[in-house]
Amino acid sequence: MKEKLAAWLPIGVFLCLIALLSAWNLLRPTRTFSENENRVLTQFPELSVESVLEGTFSEKYEEYLADQFPMRDSWISLKTRTELLLGKKDINNVFFGKNGWLIDKYKGTLSEERTQANLERLGSFMQFAAEKLGSDHVRAMLVPTASGVLDNRMPAFASDFDQAALLEKAAALCPDDTFLNLLPLLQEHKKEPIYYRTDHHWTTLGAFYGYTAWAESIGLTPYGREDFSEETVADDFYGTTHSKINLPVYPDSIIRYTPRFPAAYHLIFNLGEKESDSLYDESKLEGKDKYSYFLGGNNPIVTITSSTGEKGRRLLIIKDSYSHCFAPFAVNHFEETTLIDLRYFNLGVQTFLEQEDFTDVLVLYSTANFADDRNLNTLVK
Repeated sequence: MKEKLAAWLPIGVFLCLIALLSAWNLLRPTRTFSENENRVLTQFPELSVESVLEGTFSEKYEEYLADQFPMRDSWISLKTRTELLLGKKDINNVFFGKNGWLIDKYKGTLSEERTQANLERLGSFMQFAAEKLGSDHVRAMLVPTASGVLDNRMPAFASDFDQAALLEKAAALCPDDTFLNLLPLLQEHKKEPIYYRTDHHWTTLGAFYGYTAWAESIGLTPYGREDFSEETVADDFYGTTHSKINLPVYPDSIIRYTPRFPAAYHLIFNLGEKESDSLYDESKLEGKDKYSYFLGGNNPIVTITSSTGEKGRRLLIIKDSYSHCFAPFAVNHFEETTLIDLRYFNLGVQTFLEQEDFTDVLVLYSTANFADDRNLNTLVK
């Protein structure tokens, strides 16, 4: 009898644990947003005969349980510590680089089919835009992520997806001289703080180098670093890369470049939903998502007028969030700059370009976001 009880004891403990966790999930309020991970959390899925038969309910329910798991952030930290003790070089798609660097890993997460389709869409759109505006006014920049540039920070023998090959394919598909490959330039500056240590974005300095190369490529005279004052607006920034591992590391600083020359701006968000006279949202520095300080974060469409820009010259930036710290440099050359995010922008880009009198176009993405983007079909509509 005692042997049977001993055999059933672990099962009973496990079932009790499951029951307690289920009761906790049911009784406590459902979390809608994780500030630590900076994303919307999965909610309880809609239950229907169709969703059960198709298997979508069970898939969504598993995501719901994972996102709503009690003390999720603490479990992430515990899992990370355990795997580090086992000698892993990357955990939860994060490389543990030298001197405390956390670098996003994308190898194994990107679809070759989607990447190729997006490259072909880019080539088609760039051909269309170059024919309409002239090749001197059209550029595409796919910015390498930190894993493709900072070989001096990566763990020994670690590698990520082949960003150099992706950039070569993009250049081959775009019309001559319309694709700007920033990889060599950024590698020249890899010892400088051109990427955040805890986040997947490039820093303001990295964006400045990208801006300089882009401006020169289209015949503009870029402003120099001496034309801006550099101010640290936050020194306690922990980015999305850190959220994946949730271990104590030194935070990043966010630096703002303010023109030393007279400049005034006016921003219209989402066709009049909100307006501002600042390129920065000070309120974002109070929360975790401090990178949203630049342009207030993600929006479907933002239009910026500048007092310093060339009259009649209008720039369209088709972008991901890498453009948010890039735009404050670019806007100084154009009377009007419009940024669109294809995740939220429903109109076809070619249709939009036909309807508006833009003089210049820039496609600006990180390589990883571009390869994984599911909305680039709107480029060719």
